[in-house]
Amino acid sequence: MALEGTIRDFGLPDIFQLIGLQRKTGLLTLTNEKDQESVVVTFENGMVVMADSSARRLEDRLGNVLVKQGKITRERLDEALGMQRQTLQRLGHILASGSAITTKDLRDALQVQISQIVFRVFRWRDGSYQFTPAETADYDRENFVPMSTDFILMEGIRMVDEWPIIEKRIPSFDIVFRPVVDPTLIEVGAGAGPEGSGAERRGAASATGRIRLAPEEERVFRKVDGVRTVQAIIDATGAGEFEVCRTLFDFLNRNLIAPAGRGTTPSLEEPAAAGAASSVPGYAVAVLVLALAGAGLAVQRRSPFAVTGLAPVLHRSYESVLEGATRSRLARLDRAIAAWRATHRAVPATLEELVGAGLVDGSYLLDPWARPFHYEPTAGGYVLGAADESGAIRGDMTLDHRGGR
Repeated sequence: MALEGTIRDFGLPDIFQLIGLQRKTGLLTLTNEKDQESVVVTFENGMVVMADSSARRLEDRLGNVLVKQGKITRERLDEALGMQRQTLQRLGHILASGSAITTKDLRDALQVQISQIVFRVFRWRDGSYQFTPAETADYDRENFVPMSTDFILMEGIRMVDEWPIIEKRIPSFDIVFRPVVDPTLIEVGAGAGPEGSGAERRGAASATGRIRLAPEEERVFRKVDGVRTVQAIIDATGAGEFEVCRTLFDFLNRNLIAPAGRGTTPSLEEPAAAGAASSVPGYAVAVLVLALAGAGLAVQRRSPFAVTGLAPVLHRSYESVLEGATRSRLARLDRAIAAWRATHRAVPATLEELVGAGLVDGSYLLDPWARPFHYEPTAGGYVLGAADESGAIRGDMTLDHRGGR
């Protein structure tokens, strides 16, 4: 029997969480009538193993990305597509078995393309869902590593949480950026990057004048040339939309790049992708939080996955999603403080100064339970953390950057 409903009544995080908890196998069909798009996500034992979209088929998307990355030529892709029509084999298998690409190339491309399809539906504000159980799942078992629902939820909630901030500086994928620092000053260091810590990431340059970037950042920076659009950089790096845009956002905050106008996004790529980032409204986060709260009240009455007597399991799942959102906001605040410090050579006196400088949105000063974050500037650094219900600072949610700590 199929399980169905609307996203407004039962939010996407809840749907994914429950399929994962009950280790279900089958097809989750998500339909957005407004955008006339349908996405089918395949699960096996509660893990995501495949995703496809009516807006642009996975294999079309995969082939075009491999061409844009320079892995294969357009002629080689057309040849493989012709062979696919005759043999009905997967495009990736044809290209890998014919030595057109390596197995690693295929695995990396599949991981990015399927991830992007799944994560994009988390931006939907409305739509319907239908889950149809199945005995087995059909997917490329040799080249795709199943994704856990916990990973999808944490990444999805982080994306929804951070997109409204990123879009203030990168409102469209047709924007062109140019480097404003000498590329010869760039050096690659494992400890650098927006997720790193320490002095290496707190300024645009080190004491020697060299600019330290993580390997993933350096790949993105090398594609910023004053000609490529954001979409072209995404295509050329083969990384996800969110990761590339977040890296460009950090470059802007560190004064490593600057806007250079607008370009045109080639029609070869899906038009929906370019519009996705620019159309994410600032109130998407509020809608998601309200959906989570409302689902908590409605799930016992309406949940098509509900099992009598197991309501506490759902409570734990909601808590884990909100905990992930808290960590995401702390990380965003930490990066904003680093950007402020790089410009002012000192930490901000209050977190409100970050809002005034446009580095974070005001909503980031509160956790998902509407409790303010604790911030304490010190002579050598700062302490940033989340509080519990009693107002006490949580040790597991504290970033201590006092001095060398």
